[in-house]
Amino acid sequence: MLEITVRSTHIDVMGHVNNAKYVEFLEWGRCDELEKLGIDIWDMVKRKLGFAVINLNINYRREAFVGDLLEIETTFREIRNRKIGIIDQVITKRGSDEIVCEAEVSFLIFNLEKHKSISMPQDLLNVFTPTPE
Repeated sequence: MLEITVRSTHIDVMGHVNNAKYVEFLEWGRCDELEKLGIDIWDMVKRKLGFAVINLNINYRREAFVGDLLEIETTFREIRNRKIGIIDQVITKRGSDEIVCEAEVSFLIFNLEKHKSISMPQDLLNVFTPTPE
């Protein structure tokens, strides 16, 4: 789980976090989770691989304001056909179960040289779909 503090630069003229900032917050949450899973983005770039978001659906539930401490929970839910990954993300206000927004993110692995999606390499597939104990 990633924690962030809402800053004045995140706020729009209505005094709350601008909706576009949540896209950035969610990306930070995904990057943080990848690091925790041991996936080195720069190693992937050396392998000519990248993650590409292909769909992002956000449901906004509550406002967030300057000084709010937000928690971003990221869960890799499933891999479909060895190609498309589905991620669930929830942003809540710290210390409560107040959901600020929820998102479902679909992504794929992209060959950076060919500019095409590819099947997920086995090492990444193993990280996203661990074997049951």
